[in-house]
Amino acid sequence: MPSAERNEVSYYNEIMQFVKAQIESNFSAWEKPLKVYCKTGELRSGLDAIIRENHITTPAILEFASSTPPLSLDIFALITDGVKYELLIIEVKLLKSVGLTQLSQLIGYCIVSNAQYGLLVNVNGGESPRLTNLITNEPDLMHIVRTLEKRQATIEHNLGVMEWDSETQNMTYTACGAIRTLSELCKKLESKFR
Repeated sequence: MPSAERNEVSYYNEIMQFVKAQIESNFSAWEKPLKVYCKTGELRSGLDAIIRENHITTPAILEFASSTPPLSLDIFALITDGVKYELLIIEVKLLKSVGLTQLSQLIGYCIVSNAQYGLLVNVNGGESPRLTNLITNEPDLMHIVRTLEKRQATIEHNLGVMEWDSETQNMTYTACGAIRTLSELCKKLESKFR
């Protein structure tokens, strides 16, 4: 049940720090561990701030940041090994259950930004039975493959639905989507950065 004392925005920092720590710990033993830079708010200016604050000079990241449309996001994470990068979008909700409306918002953000990873996180609540049924019967909804003719490239969007437990400050996995756990997200990232 959503907390009457806190609003959705008040959970952003704890969710952001948890996801960042989970991803970084999964790659801490690598010779060159992945870095995760998280922000809330507008994507383009947030990427510019990450670049400036961390003295990032990676050409691919600079090009991506300069061509990114302005989008107001709950949380986003730039994940990089210093050469390649990936973008993770986290849409946070504080509802009894999330449904197609909230998933559609996440899908739209991922498509517009070309983010390959997106998580819909509901605080103290899961997904509606209708959404579970839809995702179970239409798994392609959570793994979208697009062809970008202008760039002659293919991009995949992998999405997942999770629950944030505000009491334990931990993620509860719903087994819904192409990303069922943060460990599964890390396996997908590993294949991109190896």
